[in-house]
Formats: sequence, structure tokens, C-alpha cells
Amino acid sequence: MVVAGGGVAALEAILALRELVGRRAQIDLLAPNPEFVYRPLAAVEPFGLGEVQTISIDQIAADIGFVPHRDLLESVDPGRSAVITAGGCELVYDALLVAVGARAETALPGALTYSGPESNDELRALLDSLRAGNLRRLIFAVPPLARWALPLYELAVLTARYARREGIAADLLLVTPEAEPLELFGPRASEGVRQLLAIEGVGLHPSVAPAAVRDGELRLASGEALEADAIVALPRFLAPPIPGLPQGPNGFVGTDGFMRVDGLSGVWAAGDITWFPIKQGGLAAQQADAAASGIANRLDPAVEMRPFTPVLRGALMTGWTPHYLRAPLRRPAEGSAGTTAPLWWPPSKVAGRLLAPYLGRLRDVEPASPPLEDLGSPTETSLAEREADHQDALELALTAADLDARERDCVAALRWLEVAEHLNLTLPPEYARKRERWIAQKAMQGPEAR
Repeated sequence: MVVAGGGVAALEAILALRELVGRRAQIDLLAPNPEFVYRPLAAVEPFGLGEVQTISIDQIAADIGFVPHRDLLESVDPGRSAVITAGGCELVYDALLVAVGARAETALPGALTYSGPESNDELRALLDSLRAGNLRRLIFAVPPLARWALPLYELAVLTARYARREGIAADLLLVTPEAEPLELFGPRASEGVRQLLAIEGVGLHPSVAPAAVRDGELRLASGEALEADAIVALPRFLAPPIPGLPQGPNGFVGTDGFMRVDGLSGVWAAGDITWFPIKQGGLAAQQADAAASGIANRLDPAVEMRPFTPVLRGALMTGWTPHYLRAPLRRPAEGSAGTTAPLWWPPSKVAGRLLAPYLGRLRDVEPASPPLEDLGSPTETSLAEREADHQDALELALTAADLDARERDCVAALRWLEVAEHLNLTLPPEYARKRERWIAQKAMQGPEAR
């Protein structure tokens, strides 16, 4: 079979296929880049709280067992069950999963469009202008078609904490068409986000649609205009044209509930290229799991097909403890949950059932971990206990790191920071700076470093 794409959906699908049918099927991965880029932590990088992680596709291929092809999907020939690559090669398939993603486009001209790692240099320049006193009023604008708004909330909160830490007087406002902040997660989680924004000093202007940036103002669809020194907005997404693949508006691919592509036999799709309006890594992984079950069923009818039943999970990075949010998309009010303790295990930014524990194993912080699973929604009493236990575990790891560093055992200290980062997804600012210092000290110690 052939998997086209090198992101979350593609790797989750391969892991799921290996779980379901073992090594009975040869898998060819068609991906243009030599590395898997773990994009969800991009927002914390300009604030010095973490780095975007990259892993060699060849390394993953050797570990999981698939054949990597560094090329781009150009077209599909369903009649011959073949894909043609941009490099002119042809791969024949008995099953094809299209998980090539979508490209980010500017949705609000005149604003800084934040689309991930590629936007971080612009964001750093904006933060430098804020620190220099050239900017004061900053608006974070959610365009009307941006259904996954959590990254912009992260940027607003992280900027607020950055400004406070640097002693900068900043006026920050988040403008969104949502009636409630991150309303996809349901009322309980949304109320927690509202309180977080208030605590961090980020103003909220809900139920309004940004329309244009003009003359130092954010113009709203209502006719209102808001003054701003700078505006940060999310992008809109367009799927690349792929001849032979039925594509609808903006290039997105229609599927059924099992992620089978409409009108084609033996072809599935998952991730941002699909019709599903929320473009988010955890949902892409769930689509990949559903597609993998269908592909495995094609190879072995004893394998049960599992439909895509979306559960939205998100970890909102704050510069200290993340806010974990969860809701079933079909009935968000019934399962809405929000807490500073993990709502799934292992804790991860992208809640992929198999990818999250696999990446933890590669980092040697989650050896032989079982598939990701949800933790029960806490009651008010157990919520406080769970948050306290999580905070205690985090502080224990950080304290152990400090103690080892005092003994000049930088290797052990850095190992404890890996544990803390695994628990908390990012390090607190103070410990992010300590990590840089301890890495330098370890290098100076040379081979004798323990």
C-alpha cells in the first residue's frame, strides 16, 4: 500500500496498520521532506520555552518498517491503481491513503499571519518591537473560517506573560467570531479559558468577525473599527490540486465516516486535506486510525472497521502549566472538561493514539507506553487532587534537576528536565534558560561528563 504525506496523519496511520496487521503488508511512504516536523509546539519557540522537534523519516522507517520515497504526490490514476510523483515515478497500490495536508494562506491581509514554525521569525520581530516600545496595542484576530483557534489563544497568553516578565506595558485584545472562547470545547472548558484570559490581562471581544486591516485599524464585519499597532491572525487553508482525486471547494476531499474517498475504490484520506472543517493534529490522527482500520479490513476481513468519531483534545500552552481541554464534538456540552492536569495519558500536544506514545519512546521518556487513552473527567473534588498531584510531580522533577546540577551532574539534571518537559509539555521560562546553561556546561565538561 501507499501512504502519501509525512505528517501526523501519515505516521499515525502506519503505526495503526502495524498494530492491526503487523508486517504482512509492505507500506511505501511518499513524503517530500526528509524529516517529520512536530509543529504543534511552534508557538512556544519565540518565547524561549521550547523548540520545534524534527525526526528523520529514515529513522522512523527503519524502526516501524516502511519504504520511504522522498517525493511529492502529483496525481492519482484510479483506473490503474497507481500514483504518479512530481519526480516522474509511479507507485502501484492496492490501498492508498492521501494525507498530504493543506497549505496555509493569508486570511486577513495586513496582519501577521501565524501558520507555525515558518512564521516565528516574524513573531520574534514583533516581540522585539514590543520590547523596544514601538508597539503597545496588539490584537489577536480569529478570521471567520478559522475553526481551530487554539494557537492564537496560546500566542495571546504567551505574549501577556512575556510582557509581564519583561516589564512591558502592553494592551492585548483577542477578537473572535466565537460566542465563547474556544467554544468547540463546550461550556466548562470555555469558562476556564475565559478566566485564564482575564487573569493574564488579555481582553476578549467575542461574537465579532474580523473583516479587514486598514489604516492602523482592525475593521470588523459589524462596521466597528479597533485601533491596533499590530495584528496577528490565523491563516485559512487550501488543499493542493491532485488530478485524479475528486476535490471540492478549496481542494478538500470528501470522505465517508470511515475516511473512504467519495467515488473511489481503495482510496482513503485523512488530515487537513479532508472535508472536515477543523484542521487539528489530534483529529487528523483519529481520522488516520479510522482509515487504517478500513485498509486493514481490506487485507484481513477479521479486522473491525472503526468510524471517525471525533473527540477534540487540546493543550493550551501558557508559559507555565498547560490547560488541557477535551470535548466530544457531537455533544460538547455533555463531555466538556478543562484542567491543568492531563486529561489523557501520555500527556502530549498532539493526542495521537499511537503517535504520542511512540514519540515519547523515541525521546526515551515513555518506554513501551501503551496507546494514548483518556483519563476520566474529574469531579470538582478529584480535579483539585489531580491538579495538585500533577504539580507535585512537576516540582519534584525540577527540584531533582536543580540538585543534580549543584553536584555538577549536568547529564542527570538534563534528564530530569526531560521528565519535567514530558509532564508539562514545555519547561517554565526559568528552567528553559537553565537547560541552555546546563547544556553548555555539559559540553565544557567533555567526555568525563557523567
